[in-house]
Amino acid sequence: MKPEIIIETVSNALIDRLGDELDLIFHYGSLVNGNAHKTSDIDISFVPRHEHTRGSITVMVEDVLCDLYPMHWSTLEHMADYRNVSATVLLKNRLIYQRNQEVAERFQALAGRLKKLQQPEARPEMVKRALDIFQEAAYAYYLLQLQETQTNKLACLQQSQAIIRTVFHSLAACNQYIIDTRKLEQVMALAKLPEHFSENVTLLLNTTEPAKLLKYSAKLLDTTRTLLLSEQRSLKVESHYQNRFKATYPELKKDLQNLIHCCQHKDNFGLRHYLLSLFHELSLGIAEVTTGLVYGSFNSLAEYEQDLVSLGFPALLPYLKTNDYEALEGQCLLFDEQLKRFLTDHSVALNNFASPEELETFLKET
Repeated sequence: MKPEIIIETVSNALIDRLGDELDLIFHYGSLVNGNAHKTSDIDISFVPRHEHTRGSITVMVEDVLCDLYPMHWSTLEHMADYRNVSATVLLKNRLIYQRNQEVAERFQALAGRLKKLQQPEARPEMVKRALDIFQEAAYAYYLLQLQETQTNKLACLQQSQAIIRTVFHSLAACNQYIIDTRKLEQVMALAKLPEHFSENVTLLLNTTEPAKLLKYSAKLLDTTRTLLLSEQRSLKVESHYQNRFKATYPELKKDLQNLIHCCQHKDNFGLRHYLLSLFHELSLGIAEVTTGLVYGSFNSLAEYEQDLVSLGFPALLPYLKTNDYEALEGQCLLFDEQLKRFLTDHSVALNNFASPEELETFLKET
């Protein structure tokens, strides 16, 4: 069988169906890469002009699968940012049909964007991308825990594989290397891998027992996070109080006002929300200035929490624990005074004005 005949046949059928709604058709995969085997698929995708356009042609010809399905521009954009694990299709493909030269150039430019992410100057961005991708394993791990209690082997196997795929994608991003994460040998060849990585992956791939799948998945996640945390901490920025806390006082002040309001209404739910917001924002900023590290959703508060009491701030948490609303309200007022002193001592403008006239003067001067 000649794949070219099948490609031409299904492509012409799609062009007839979609007409001007069709931007591109492109061929990729093992036949393009030169590593096809006897049962290799014929991988073809089309790019429609609009997101709402669907449809596909999926057939088996002489025992070979040909699957022509849509990849929308939004999906390709995600690939160009390496947020989609199938990004390798952008690097090696063959255009079969293009509506015009403009859409062809748009498509080809995506590969250039992806290649830029492999350059040294893109390392901070790609480490951040790796941290974001890694967090996507959370729900699969929750489902694995849930199904492990019911000893459902197939469901546990499904979720453990989802975890493996996410970890592999994260590690590829961390290494700034665009690989086919379905190929174990390509993953194992990455320069930076977690401790005992090969051993942990082998253990996962050689069991179907729910308890072991959960145990080894946890180990894989734990060691991968340790590596990613190390990579995150190797990236430092130069930060100063004046810039990091610029215009921050009004937001922190609002948290304190909301805390006081919650105290007056004995609103425990609101108290927790605004207290955490206050501690998070203040600790995050101080940590960045004092360590040069930029923390985010990948991190626990424990990794950037600051000892605010030692910095002169009154304690708030003990009064939340005892539901002493009156005392907590008083502490919030004292906290505000210390916050103003702390920021002023570090030459941070408070952006706190007593009148519209003061605000107008400030805006004219800045």
